Amino acid sequence: MILSTIEPVIPLLRRVRIDESRARDLARSLASEDLALPEWRGAVFPEADDGQAASVFCTANVVNFSFWGTPKWTVLYRGEAYDGTFGLFAALRRAVEEGFPVTDGAYLRDLTAGDLGRILRGSVVIPMFEERLTLLREAGRALCGRYGGAWLTFLKAADGNAVRLVELLTSEMSSFNDTARIEGREVRFHKRAQLLPAMLCGRFGGRSYGAFRDIGALTIFADYKLPQMLRRFGLLTYDEDLARRVDARVEIPAGSREEVEIRAATVWACERVRRACAEPVPGVTAAQIDAALWHVGQRQTPEERPYHRTRTIFY
Repeated sequence: MILSTIEPVIPLLRRVRIDESRARDLARSLASEDLALPEWRGAVFPEADDGQAASVFCTANVVNFSFWGTPKWTVLYRGEAYDGTFGLFAALRRAVEEGFPVTDGAYLRDLTAGDLGRILRGSVVIPMFEERLTLLREAGRALCGRYGGAWLTFLKAADGNAVRLVELLTSEMSSFNDTARIEGREVRFHKRAQLLPAMLCGRFGGRSYGAFRDIGALTIFADYKLPQMLRRFGLLTYDEDLARRVDARVEIPAGSREEVEIRAATVWACERVRRACAEPVPGVTAAQIDAALWHVGQRQTPEERPYHRTRTIFY
């Protein structure tokens, strides 16, 4: 349902251009990468492969968004500093060790600002603190409403179906219902809702809590890093005004024409890359393309242009 809402708006793009001729070149480049889902292991992630670990991934994805800022929010955990998603997982692992029941629906439903402040304490106050508090409470209410307050019951309701899990997240918790409009047409992205089954699949190796038989039905996860990489490889080109604003780190408002065009073009361009990559790598999924582009993005070039800045709960 995501691609079917994005494809009709691609001819309507005015600020962003897709050069589909570059898709095959990028596909060849990515085919030499390790096209596997991240395993999400290491110092900041849950140690055991159990239900508690799966539940931590669920709680994390409720608030896994918008970490950028100056100065950057960082978390000190066991002598190391982490930011972004890794900082979030470090904060949650630290919280579990300190006795905060961060995966319990009843606790999340009644979460206080004081507790969340202690859980997410870092070098500065995390951006969008109040929004994160609201969304964790919303998740807690949803879990207590019909899932006995437990993420594992919620996951069980998806019955090993990634698309069903996305549907449950977007219908039960408004913060996952990541949609926008262009010229009256609804466009769906569902970035964080899709990221959760992909994370679980990678962490659990496609088994147990990550056993999703339709993981290939997901699209890529439209965020900051992917359009930045697509600009590097020439798949995306911004018009002069938008390029100037992005490169000057001027904030692009959430839901604006420019922001929605960047995200829609990113999903469609990556789908073209996935289709081209499926020739040398049969069965490759969009989630694997997403991970490969993210890893390439960690290798910064001296002439790297910035990612677009948008303050939003969706990514």
